[in-house]
Formats: sequence, C-alpha cells, structure tokens
Amino acid sequence: MNPTEAKYYSILNELRLVGEVIEIRYEAHTFKLAENLRYTPDFEIVYADPSRGKAFFEVKGSEFFASGKSNQQNSITKLKIAAKLFPEYYWYKCYPRTKKDGGAWVTELISQ
Repeated sequence: MNPTEAKYYSILNELRLVGEVIEIRYEAHTFKLAENLRYTPDFEIVYADPSRGKAFFEVKGSEFFASGKSNQQNSITKLKIAAKLFPEYYWYKCYPRTKKDGGAWVTELISQ
C-alpha cells in the first residue's frame, strides 16, 4: 500500500470502527474486463447495511491523476469500464484535495 492508499485506508477504517463497514480488503479482487485486460481496484469494502452491498475504490494521489490526464496506466478508464460491466457493485474514485482547497478527500461515485 502506498502512502496515499494508507491515508485513505484510515478513512475507511474509521467507518469500520463505527460499524458502517464490516470488511475492508486491499487489492483483493481482480476483474476481467476483456481478453488480456484486467483491473484490480485498490479497496473492496462490504457495508454493514445489506442494501448498500459491496463497493470498490480507486485511490489517486491528486485530482490530476484521478482525471486520467497522466501518462501512467489509466486505471480510471478501467474503473469506468468495470462499473459498466459489473453494475451490481458501487464504484468510487478518491483523491485528496490540496491543502489550499481544504485538504479533504473527494470520494466520487462512478456508478451503481
């Protein structure tokens, strides 16, 4: 887990400690999106409320990376494909705001 993912894990863990989340798994599930195309989200969580089901989170270091404008492998594109192929789950992209923008995390629902 990189430092950004570790910081986001602490947010998810707070939800676990108050009983909103019952399980947090790191890179636990790999989805086959197409022939020779796989995607492993950073976090998989199971909510305590059965109506909320299971969710997957892709954590990025900044809004720049979360927008897919980098030349690193575009996991945000894969996240969007996975959200379309597996609509039974909740899909989120997450990134920290700059200190100038308040420093809070953005957790954006991609689909459900």
